[in-house]
Amino acid sequence: MNPFDNLQDAMMDTVANTMGYDATWLPSTGGEQQSARVLYNGPTEKEKLFDANYNPEKRMIEYKAGDFAELFDLVRKNNSIEEITIIDIGNFYVKSVKKKWDGKTYEAQIEYKP
Repeated sequence: MNPFDNLQDAMMDTVANTMGYDATWLPSTGGEQQSARVLYNGPTEKEKLFDANYNPEKRMIEYKAGDFAELFDLVRKNNSIEEITIIDIGNFYVKSVKKKWDGKTYEAQIEYKP
């Protein structure tokens, strides 16, 4: 393994443990509930006040490869509606998932579930 891979894993773990949120996902195809620490980004009141690119639909999470096994494939196939719960924030539908440039991090666009 490349030394930078270890550094990247350690950095992602440190950031997720410091600023991340616990999240759970129960695959629509069945199986056990999966848990992971995710980075959450959503619209802020500050953006709303300053009208700085405020978009109430702008929500996303980042998570490491290996977390939420099969979520990428299920959403990509568009066979079902997948739901994620971010503890202390709420329940969300997963609109899309893409691999980031490094191939080890996933970014999911999510929509608040009323």
